[in-house]
Parts: sequence; C-alpha cells; structure tokens
Amino acid sequence: MNTKPTNNHIAKATVWKWTLAIVMGLSAFIFWRYGYPSMMAYQEQFQLFLFDSHYLSERIALPGGITTYMAEFLTQFYDTPVFGALVISLLLVGSQQLTWRLMRKNVYKAEDLSAYLLSFLPSLLIWRIMGDESLMLAYIVAFIIVQATMLIAPKTRNAMLVYILPAIPITYWIAGPMTGMLAVYAGIRLIKTCDRNIEGFSLAAFSLVYTTLIIAASSYFLPYPTVRFFHGLFYYRSIEVPTHIMCISPLILLILTGVMIPLTNKIAKAAAVAIVAAVASSLGSAIDSQKYELMDYDCLVRQQRWTDIVAKAEQKSPDLPMSVCATNLALAMTGELTDRCFDFYQHGPEGLLPEFERNFNTILVTGDAYFMLGLVNTAQRYAFEAMESIPNYNKSGRVFKRLAETNIINGQYKAAEKYLKALQKTIFYKKWADKRMEMIHNPKLIDSHPMYSYLRKVRLTDDFLFSDKEIDKIFGQLVMHDKKNVVAMQYLLMYPLLNKDLNTFMQYFSYVKSITKYSSKTCEEALALAYAQQGKLPQAQVERYKSSPVWRYFLK
Repeated sequence: MNTKPTNNHIAKATVWKWTLAIVMGLSAFIFWRYGYPSMMAYQEQFQLFLFDSHYLSERIALPGGITTYMAEFLTQFYDTPVFGALVISLLLVGSQQLTWRLMRKNVYKAEDLSAYLLSFLPSLLIWRIMGDESLMLAYIVAFIIVQATMLIAPKTRNAMLVYILPAIPITYWIAGPMTGMLAVYAGIRLIKTCDRNIEGFSLAAFSLVYTTLIIAASSYFLPYPTVRFFHGLFYYRSIEVPTHIMCISPLILLILTGVMIPLTNKIAKAAAVAIVAAVASSLGSAIDSQKYELMDYDCLVRQQRWTDIVAKAEQKSPDLPMSVCATNLALAMTGELTDRCFDFYQHGPEGLLPEFERNFNTILVTGDAYFMLGLVNTAQRYAFEAMESIPNYNKSGRVFKRLAETNIINGQYKAAEKYLKALQKTIFYKKWADKRMEMIHNPKLIDSHPMYSYLRKVRLTDDFLFSDKEIDKIFGQLVMHDKKNVVAMQYLLMYPLLNKDLNTFMQYFSYVKSITKYSSKTCEEALALAYAQQGKLPQAQVERYKSSPVWRYFLK
C-alpha cells in the first residue's frame, strides 16, 4: 500500500500548522495585553534603552551583550501594552517555527501534525517561565538566536567540526551561555554521524569541553564571578539564578530535535497532544497572583490613575503594605482618605508610608507618596535608592523621570538637564523630556504646570531633620507651611488614628480646625470614640457609633 502523502494532504497539513501558530500568537497577545499588562510595565520601568554609542559599547563589551542590546530595545515597547504584547507573541511564534524546522531537519516529516504540536512545547514553556518577574527578555532572544545557529549547522561530521570552531565563540559573545545548547546539539549530531562509536562520543565531548573553556576563559578578563558567566550576565535580574528556569526549555528543545524517536502510533500521538494541552492549560497559574497585584498597583500609581486604584481596592481589599499604601495615596489624591480609609484593610501607620527598606520593588510607590505630599527631596532620595537597589545595575526610565521632575521643582536645572538629555535618547520618553527641557529654558512654563507649580508652593524649603519615626511631625510642618496641602492634612489626621492614638488625634484635629473648616465622617466618629472613652458620650450615641469603621478598628 502506498502511504506517501498526497499534495492535498500536505496542503491541509500546512493550513492546520499555520492556523495553530496564529492561534498561539493571538492567545499570547491577548494574555499579555489584556491579562497582565502591568507586568510588562514592571519590566520596562527597570531598564533604560538609549540610542547612544556609549550605551552600545557597554553592552557589546560583555558576552551576551549584543543579545541584551536587542532585548532591551524590544523591552522598551512594553511601555505601550499593545506593542509589548505584539513583541512577546512574535517572539514566541518565531521560536516555535524555528523549533519545527529543527525537528523537520533532524527527525520528522512535514505532514506530521502530531509532531508539529510538540514544536509548541519550548515556546509554551518559555511563556510559562516568563511568569517569573526576574526573567529578562534577553533569555528569550538568546534562545531564538541559538536556535537559528542550530538550524544552519551542517549535518556531516567534518563540516560540523569546521562549523562549531568559530560558531561557538561567536555565538557565545552574541548570546551568552545559551550557546551551550548549540554545543550539545552539535555533540548529538556528531555522535549520530559517527554511528554512535567512540569517535562520535569523543567529538561530542570535545564540543562540550570547548564551549566550557570558552565560557570559563571569559571570566578571567571580566570582573564577574565565574558562575555568573555560566548562568548568563543578562538572563535574570537577580544574581541568584534558578537553574531549572534556565535549563528546562533548552532541554526540551534538544530532546525534540536530537534524540526523540518519531511519533508513529496513536498512543504516542495522543500523548503528544496531552503534553501540549497540559502545559498550555497551566499558563494562567504561571504568574503569582499576589506579586501581580503589587505590580498592578505600582503601575496604576505610576500612571496616577487614582480612581482606578480605588475601584480595584473596592473589588478586593488590599492586604499588603505596598498595596495599602497605594490605596491610601489614591484616596488622599481624590480627597477621600479621611472619609473612606477604614473601608479598607489597614496596616497601621505603615499603610500610609511603609518603613524604608532598600527594595526596588516597593520603594517607588512610597517615593511617589512622598512626592505627592510635597516632600520633594525625600522623593528624590527614594528614587536614587530605588535605582541603586536594582540587582542587575540597570538604570530606570521611571526613576530618571522622577529625578528630572524633582530637580525642576527645586530649581536645579543643570541636574535636571542631565536626566532629560538621557531621556531624549529614547523612543517613548523623548516627547516628555522635550517638554521639560522647554520648561528649563523658560521657567514661566513651570509656573503654569498644574503639578509642578503646586509642589513648588507646598514643598518645605527650610532645612529639617527627616525621621520616618516622627513622620507625623513632618506632616504637620507641611500643613503649617501651606494649609491648602489637603493631602498632607489628610495624612496628618489619619496617622494617629491608624496608630490608635486618640489623644494625638485630638491635638491634630484641633489644630486643623483652627486653620480650616476641614472635617469628615471619620473625624466625627473618632471624636465620638474619644468622648465615649471619657464617659462624655450618651449611651444612645454610643450604640449609634459602635458599628462605625473607626470604632471597629480601635476595638478589634
């Protein structure tokens, strides 16, 4: 019986293959654009790609730096969720297509749809590990580049040996230690071309040792620990790299393209479908929901979407210090902090301003709160601390913006110009930087800017000793400096209440009432509680206030 596939079968298989690839691409686009856009914003804010020769030379001087340069160029498009999701989906589909071509080159036939399903595994696994917020796009770009070097590798023994001698060091400098995947692939091919004899295994061992020596040698010329060169300088934001994250996709690819037996029976084909389906169904759990909640709050604060923050908190009350801080800031910016603070879970006074910790993940939101309060210099210090605490020593576009703003507000135009000139070398920050550069050359524009002019009025200009242990005193100084600083006034009144200190609250409230008519439902409930504790509130009034949020907070 003739089992050779007809042209019609091949055509149908081609349609199905492209349909599946497009479905994965669309799924990835929807996943990132509508499901997790804040994670893309999180990744983008901790790098600053510059169209600058010095920036380029810094990257290409290190192994894997060229790939990193390419990846950081692409990551800047995460600033716009549509573009960011498009970048990710194209990379995933591109990797899948390369995987299939490698599988066809080594094992499978073009019309084998079951095998084609397996070609999605490496891309789906990469998609899944992208749920780790510390995984850099350089990892994915490096993976694709090495796939391409594997695809163009020759099949014969002698040609393969001639190919890997220059290809491995060149690929290593371009893509980093992901080159090890090429070395293993070449070793497998050499073993097969030599009919699995001693010569083949010897040549395979040479390929691995050769690659290892090249990677190890680079550590003698560059100021990094040797282990960093094997993990990759740019694949992971943290210095401590999880080995399983780095290895799982390359391992699966090597299995599919090098040693797997072709799928020839129904059971094997069904197993292939089941494996792909299992990995695809687990993508939703790849991103830690708690971490993403923090990223989402961080993104909303960065974009100053105060009403959206409150709406998010109404759906699910925040319970982590940073998310509580973001919610309270949003309430203050909408003038609702003293009215609605106790509608949400509170972390005591830390819910207003968390204690300082040198953590780039949380310090930015706290810095934004100080900025909106009018503590411009403190916000500047927090911005510096945030950038210096980024583990991979990258610069941050978000931080550069804040440093430019604080210096503009303080009248330090030369310092502001330094950051603005850097931002002008970018795609997505250039327009913003150009407008601020105009302000520097024409300070009247600063006075007409609603935020900058306001912060110039409410900021403290006299020297004072900052202490986060007495932050309420600083709130008081802000209010004394400018009674129109409603944000500081709300923080001043809420701080002792969140600290369950009614006596101090009474003092602060008395002062506020002496300079303004400001009051709120929460203040009235707190006053009633103070009178009740002094035995000055009728029992009927006590019963009325027992169920109020303030009373519940104090008495729980």
